[in-house]
Amino acid sequence: MKKTVAILLLLILSALLAFAQYSYDVDTPIPKVSINNRSATLQGSLFPEYYRHHSVRSDIRWVQRNDSALTEFWRTNGSTILETLSALSGISWHEEAFDIYFIRFYTDIGEGDPVIIPLGGIKQDHLTEAAPDGCRMQFNLIFQLAKRMLAQTLRPEDSVYYRIAEHPLMRPGPFRRDNLAMLLAVVTGQYVMGLDSTYNAFQSAFWQRHFPGREIFNEYLLNEWILSPDHTLAMWIADEPYNSRLVLTTRPPRNTSGTDTRPERVYLEGLPLKGRLGFSVRVNESNRLQVDKIDIERLAYACGLQEGDEIRQVNGLRPRNQKDMVEKILAGLEEDGANLQISREGQTLTVLIQPMDIYETEDLLYWDEPEDSLLLPDSLLFDSTAVDDSPVPESGY
Repeated sequence: MKKTVAILLLLILSALLAFAQYSYDVDTPIPKVSINNRSATLQGSLFPEYYRHHSVRSDIRWVQRNDSALTEFWRTNGSTILETLSALSGISWHEEAFDIYFIRFYTDIGEGDPVIIPLGGIKQDHLTEAAPDGCRMQFNLIFQLAKRMLAQTLRPEDSVYYRIAEHPLMRPGPFRRDNLAMLLAVVTGQYVMGLDSTYNAFQSAFWQRHFPGREIFNEYLLNEWILSPDHTLAMWIADEPYNSRLVLTTRPPRNTSGTDTRPERVYLEGLPLKGRLGFSVRVNESNRLQVDKIDIERLAYACGLQEGDEIRQVNGLRPRNQKDMVEKILAGLEEDGANLQISREGQTLTVLIQPMDIYETEDLLYWDEPEDSLLLPDSLLFDSTAVDDSPVPESGY
């Protein structure tokens, strides 16, 4: 464990050193950003039932009493954060102004558009998890702004379009665009907050819980995509083949029937007629769980699991038996997905079991044919039309 942490620290340090040797000039203006800690309307709209019996104005007053540290962090570093995000991403800011909303409670760790930062906690049903503090809260602010930075690639209201907006890795989700935003946030955080604070935030228990794409991030991005103003995130995205292992590992479950209608089901002997996953395992000669039957019409196959795959880990832990394996996978599905580390034909691979309907056609393109697996040329990385200079309305409710 200590060796793993040391390796991660070394990788983060290498990314920082690669960035620190550059100086840069921002050739596009940054937006004017205001802190909004007064939006009782926004806070009340998020939890209407809760605020039938509680005072939303009291919670907004609580925010105003407890936002001084984050407000000062933004006052000191805000312009640098916006400039660094743009320089490292290779994307320009195409909005003139927006607000950062400080509220007491939100349903998640935050939001990028509009930028929402909960200072009190994450409220879901009757449970509330305390919000992070210190460097973890500062890192959350940078992460949400990194998500907003990536959203600048497609702004129809401002006639802005970057070709990389069509890349599969730019599709919203915890294992694709959020991972790109995390990479941008980590390197920006190192420059703004310092190496130690960024490392402590990234490795904190809070971010361990709230960053489901961590294993994909560590394997494919952290030690591979080194960001700098000379080799930006946009360039890395444009250079990533549509059939790369990263793209294929993180793609949503596909419609295995090849049509939009459900085919006649063929049930496999030995598998239950119902169940989300649709596979069974046996213990092989290496005392590992190995897939021996799999239903091609259910979720596990749709996510890329195959007969003969040896399951080594589920969410970083070795399953003790079939029951333990299934429980770990289903627990992951209750969040955003389960990471399976498997061995297939001598290779160690990652299979991502995502909680999606395999008969949905949300992700219509699967780049399985060689002729479709093309790199995006650098010449396509541009704004397709001139940017409208008219004022941008402030975001919010």
